[in-house]
Amino acid sequence: MEFTYTEILDILSAKHNIISSKMTAFRGRLQHFQRLGFPAGANTGKGHGVAYSWRELFLIGLALDCLEIGSTPDRSVTEIIKFEDVFLSAVASVALGHQDEDDAEFKCFLIVELSNLMSLKKEGDWSQIVNLLSHQDLMKILSSDGVDAHRSPYALIDLRQFLAAILNGVFACVMDTKETVVGDLKTWAARQA
Repeated sequence: MEFTYTEILDILSAKHNIISSKMTAFRGRLQHFQRLGFPAGANTGKGHGVAYSWRELFLIGLALDCLEIGSTPDRSVTEIIKFEDVFLSAVASVALGHQDEDDAEFKCFLIVELSNLMSLKKEGDWSQIVNLLSHQDLMKILSSDGVDAHRSPYALIDLRQFLAAILNGVFACVMDTKETVVGDLKTWAARQA
């Protein structure tokens, strides 16, 4: 399935509940990502239409979620590029329905450190800022022992909810049937996993 720029804008504005009077500002956020060359391979140059895939939709969606929890566009892009394959594989696993909460290997929670002091740290330490967690990992953090291996403050993104919100946006903004959309997503996910 391919999406136009307008469809991406509509899908993600629906996901983030952007009001019509703020669409120009929201479009500016997406254009900022384009100027950064993100996602890689999606910038065809001025005057050329872009066909986005599930990959680009999910990456831009994650970048916007990072903005929503307090990151900057530049930092979001830098971090997402580092774990793009891991993130897409996790989204594919969720899309395929591999959801056993007791399975320590099923990692569906993305933990993102909210540090505006990151630029003061060694860049080699930045890779610890974003990580995927299983349900068991999350329960350890939330337990009375409060295992804080991920250094507060941080935000959690549940990839199951992330995918559901993206799909609801696609259902609302694309003319294909739900069955066609879900079938295409599962085909993408099977290739990705």
